[in-house]
Amino acid sequence: MRILFLNPPFTKYAGLEGHGGKALPLNLAYLAGYLRKHSPHHKLEVLDCEGLNLSYETIEKRIKEISPDVIAITAPTPAYVQVEEVCKIIKKISPKIKTIVGGPHPSAFPQETTKNPNIDFSIIGEGEETLTELISFLEKNSSLAEVKGIAYKNESGEIIKTQPRPQIADLDSIPFPARDLFPLDIYFLPPTKITSNKKAGNIITSRGCCYQCTYCIASVMWGHKVRFRSVKNVVDEIEECLKKYNIGEFNFHDELFTVNRKHTIAICREIKKRKLDIAWVCMCRIDFIDKELLTEMKSAGCRKVFFGLEAGDQEILNAMKKRMDINKAYDAVKLVKKVGIKAGASFMFGYLGETEKTIRKTINLAKKLNLDTVAFFIASPYPGTEFYKQAKELGLLRSDLQWKDFTLVSDNLPPLNLPHLPPKRLLEIQKKAYLEYYLRPKYILMKLKNLRPWEIKNLYDGLKILLKLK
Repeated sequence: MRILFLNPPFTKYAGLEGHGGKALPLNLAYLAGYLRKHSPHHKLEVLDCEGLNLSYETIEKRIKEISPDVIAITAPTPAYVQVEEVCKIIKKISPKIKTIVGGPHPSAFPQETTKNPNIDFSIIGEGEETLTELISFLEKNSSLAEVKGIAYKNESGEIIKTQPRPQIADLDSIPFPARDLFPLDIYFLPPTKITSNKKAGNIITSRGCCYQCTYCIASVMWGHKVRFRSVKNVVDEIEECLKKYNIGEFNFHDELFTVNRKHTIAICREIKKRKLDIAWVCMCRIDFIDKELLTEMKSAGCRKVFFGLEAGDQEILNAMKKRMDINKAYDAVKLVKKVGIKAGASFMFGYLGETEKTIRKTINLAKKLNLDTVAFFIASPYPGTEFYKQAKELGLLRSDLQWKDFTLVSDNLPPLNLPHLPPKRLLEIQKKAYLEYYLRPKYILMKLKNLRPWEIKNLYDGLKILLKLK
């Protein structure tokens, strides 16, 4: 069978062009790698419509040229409208082409997603084993009821949701992402993540998060148990990226890279043992770092760490179930800087119970920390999260809400209509916060103090994004 993996267009149709980098769709690369290993007789192709900035017309033309039997599409909530449009195009080309969607949105809403007449199957949760088995059953015309972790329509049009599929216990059994199928030269990190002039890529060392933050989509896909790849497996992939694809800078996409201190240190030491010249960034919590750990990370190429601080008001953090003392942020950021690593943080405005007063505390915290990079997001209650359920029960979701409004970085109206904080006001606050932070003389002097030649373009790109906010 000819299988096409498709990343839907998004920024082109959501009015978000120019808001940041372009990342390899790692989920599709993993799916393709797994399918290729276990069913090597299939012909696999990839169409990254988002990365290539393709129009619907071009997508239709390319699908006709490829002539696939099955199209597997990743479906994040903000891009779900585009997913539906692509599936409509596919069925117009040929109703015989099987459409399979997976990712956060169908995992949260499997039955609702599968009701779409142009979507044949929804994959729920982790997809490698499920997709491979589903394609095998389609090839053999076997009973689909035996495939765990899917939703589909039976002959009478009834939506059938099969038994859940257990997660893959041994992540080392999953082949490396099939990067060779993708146009790697088109991908680049956003200005906030670039720390070198090396070719950049993305990677993960684990799946899942042990915390239960109400807003996090990770629990929808992975649950609350963390599974780790072995140190050798992780560094083997890094070495392959470096030697085969000339990728020397990495964005570690783990929910919490330092959650297992011993594992993190072992990865760092293995990188140094192999003398791999790389640069990288990762996500940390302020209560999962120490001087020894950070020193090991720096010596292995870590240039920047990001903290998910989210709010400067402790009551808001408690409502998020963040389980973090915000006062510890000062010591954590100070320690990171002392070791010689840059520090960044993400914050969100507009969570349940938020007021302009609590938002001001968040902005003031960011300024006092004087971080190298900050991101001020609008709180987005992704489907499947506790945050979404709470917002829906309280009747706070906008009546005219669209899926694209769940985008974290956009000019679209935010999803919630909070008391005393209407969507338009939240956007105004967000834009002013960015300008207030990044145009401070103290911040500008900090950036210019040790400016290296390759960083000039990065600063210019960041400035262009900042000016879009006006």
